[in-house]
Amino acid sequence: MQHKPGRKSCVNACAGLSWPLMEDYYTTGEAARILRVTEARVRQMLGAGELEGSRDPVSDRWRIPQHAVHARREHRRPSEAPRTSADAREWIERVTELERELGRLEGRLQITEVAESTLRESLERERERADRLEERAEKLRGELETERAKGFWARLFGG
Repeated sequence: MQHKPGRKSCVNACAGLSWPLMEDYYTTGEAARILRVTEARVRQMLGAGELEGSRDPVSDRWRIPQHAVHARREHRRPSEAPRTSADAREWIERVTELERELGRLEGRLQITEVAESTLRESLERERERADRLEERAEKLRGELETERAKGFWARLFGG
């Protein structure tokens, strides 16, 4: 029994199958490596019927025909293309753009906080001024009432 160098032996998983038969199939791990996806994604594709395969009756593991894996790799949909440096550049540009936007928003927030603080101070000064004017108005009302209480001749001649 001879097998390809570098290929892991699967004696326990494939106990009832001969090597020539097994060499026509890939495991989920091998298929994942060839397709450049995770094993979970390979199992998902098998379950959805996107990738041809069957379960081994002895080990209950997936057996995926080599031709199906290679056909899938050759006819991969663009949405499943492996990530490239162009994708990384796009993400870097997006992150940079978001950082700039964050900086602008933080600047606007700071300006808004300063404006709010200034408005609160102005409001407090105006309230104090209104209180002083109210006190002065009360004092003047009191003086007016005192003057009105005097008779005409007393007011006229300052008495």
